Amino acid sequence: MAQFSDDAYNTKLQPGAGAGTLIGNWFEERILRDSSGEGRTVPQRHVPRSGLLKDWTKVPTVPRKGDDTFDRVYGPKSSLQWEAASHMIGKGDDSTPTILREGPLTVALKSAHHDGAETEVQQEDAIVEEVNHARYFETSTGIAHQKPDYTVAEKADWGLKSYAQEIRCGPEPDQMPALDNEGLEVPFHAHYSGVEQITNQRMFLADSEFRNNVKASAATGVGAFHRNSEFTKGCDKFILGVHKDEALNAMYTGLKDTQPLRHLGGELAPNHFAGIPSLAALKATIHQKVQEVWGPMGYVSLRQRLFDFCDHEGFVPKGNVVAVLREQLGVTEEEVPSKPLDVWLTQLVTMKKDELTASTFMSSLRPALPQKEQQSSLPTVVNSHVDS
Repeated sequence: MAQFSDDAYNTKLQPGAGAGTLIGNWFEERILRDSSGEGRTVPQRHVPRSGLLKDWTKVPTVPRKGDDTFDRVYGPKSSLQWEAASHMIGKGDDSTPTILREGPLTVALKSAHHDGAETEVQQEDAIVEEVNHARYFETSTGIAHQKPDYTVAEKADWGLKSYAQEIRCGPEPDQMPALDNEGLEVPFHAHYSGVEQITNQRMFLADSEFRNNVKASAATGVGAFHRNSEFTKGCDKFILGVHKDEALNAMYTGLKDTQPLRHLGGELAPNHFAGIPSLAALKATIHQKVQEVWGPMGYVSLRQRLFDFCDHEGFVPKGNVVAVLREQLGVTEEEVPSKPLDVWLTQLVTMKKDELTASTFMSSLRPALPQKEQQSSLPTVVNSHVDS
């Protein structure tokens, strides 16, 4: 076995005996050849390939069958499942037919009993599911305890006030400087898309003392912070006047009458979104209707008509509010649709399910008071400092 003989190479064991030996498995070749007369499972024969020396890309028309070494040495694979003997002990014999131990009547009765039990369990589960998903809109008010009537509540003689905010942040600031700043003006009655938000630049631009800290061009366009390139244009492209210096001086002089913090928006959304319902447009329609029907004292009349439907605590049902607006004020469905109106009134409902306070409705409907009028209505407070 250890000697290298002619058998270890691809040579023929016997002249004219067929295929030669494969290198590396010559021992198996000899055993198979002695026992079967053939060294390979698939005898290899020459497959003629014409034109190979001329065209190297040409392949034979008949595919060459290969030889599987495992099948040649161990034989073809078997489909039988291997199973340990310990698993076979006590196993039933499937070769014998199954003996029926229950008749058709017993099988039918068992199936009927199972279906009946399944139906009863499903009915019980449905009852439990209905109980678990039951919704109760009643709150604890009026069931567990009675809400006290705040109209008869007595105010404490000695009120308590915490000074924690003053200790952390100092005394409360004065409101008058904030009311003087036009940059803090926000018209709540206008649509939010056309209202400029409060920013540090707007506040500084509105204050004459801090206006120089803001980098902004001359506000001659639609916005306070749009770029103005008139002063950088050449004389050949300048169209405001014949003499550029004089025209620029006139432009800067005219800026004193402009309002750089103006709000360009109204009650409706701009451009293509004007048809979308908005709370600002709904309130504007009601304001116009109150002015047309009841005149300058219209809000007093509206409040009085709402109080006619209120209880002793000031709560009025949503249906009565809609009836006052539709029947007494004359607001039609085309002017104010029912769905936006119901959404607005639902947002004002807090303590009860379908009732709101008349004061809350009037506070929401009332237009925002400008800061100058708020400043004039506030009492004048003189701060006195006592040196200790």
